[in-house]
Amino acid sequence: MEKKKRSVWITFTVLSLAAAVMMGFQYVGVYAYRGIIDFLNKNQEAGGLRWLSWLFHSPWTDMIMQYLFLMGAAYLPIYLMICWLPKDTQKSRKLSGKDFLVSTVMAMGLGYIFNLAGTFINMLISNITGASFMDMNPVADLMESITPAMIIYTCVLGPFMEELLCRGFLLKRARVFGDWTAVVFTAVIFGMMHGNIAQFLYATVIGMILGYVAVKTNGIRYTVLIHIVINTYNMALGWGETLIWETGSDLLLAMYSLAVILNMVVLMVGGVIAMVKYAKIWYRQMVYHNRPQPVWEKGNPDIAEEIPEEPVCLQWVYLN
Repeated sequence: MEKKKRSVWITFTVLSLAAAVMMGFQYVGVYAYRGIIDFLNKNQEAGGLRWLSWLFHSPWTDMIMQYLFLMGAAYLPIYLMICWLPKDTQKSRKLSGKDFLVSTVMAMGLGYIFNLAGTFINMLISNITGASFMDMNPVADLMESITPAMIIYTCVLGPFMEELLCRGFLLKRARVFGDWTAVVFTAVIFGMMHGNIAQFLYATVIGMILGYVAVKTNGIRYTVLIHIVINTYNMALGWGETLIWETGSDLLLAMYSLAVILNMVVLMVGGVIAMVKYAKIWYRQMVYHNRPQPVWEKGNPDIAEEIPEEPVCLQWVYLN
């Protein structure tokens, strides 16, 4: 028992430190990125540096290079920090199209609801402190200047790398101590990575659903796909608004805004219906699977107590 408690503390301390390294690395990366930008701006005429300057300034690669400095470069040290921890190695399972659709609608619908809640909290804080409301959610600024690099990052690179970290590196190791524990832990970490209240609530609730899909399928391929769908959909909405705004037609803008609001309402209603129908089942499954798991140190395995066969009503049937 003492060994198990020590293993729990060691594992979650190391995983939390790894997440802290990721968040702290953003501040170090900002200074490193700015330093290189300043250097290239002063020496961009040098022949050998032209291609490097292009990478940092091209609309096809600028956002990707910025991401590599702010977050991407931290993945290697994070992996080295946690690679020695025991992890879940169960075989991956498939997810049906229906299950994928329900999970996506629930994630998007509940995400919108909690994003509205976070936005309301930001407004209250802004009114109390006098801070700029727009500065409290930098994502809004990013949507004003959509570039090819931003599309690649938001719709492909970002979802894959975030899922690799949260539902890959962290969840697989936290899952040794149970599904529910792993899902909640990684969802909170996922929310904190987004750096502001509105995005924290939005990302945390989505992280809960992605975490469930990850433990259900024993992998991240479906969570990556759901993440891509969510980001691409939101990017498309923002892009559409920008294009219509440039036409200068108030009527088109009003019609588009109304269509977006109606669509969000439909998704929110769908998300709530899916939550009411499936949340209790999902919760019972994850809590049941939060039973004690084999805990071991490298080279010294412990034999877990035998677990009774899982009741049919709680098997990982998922939505079927």
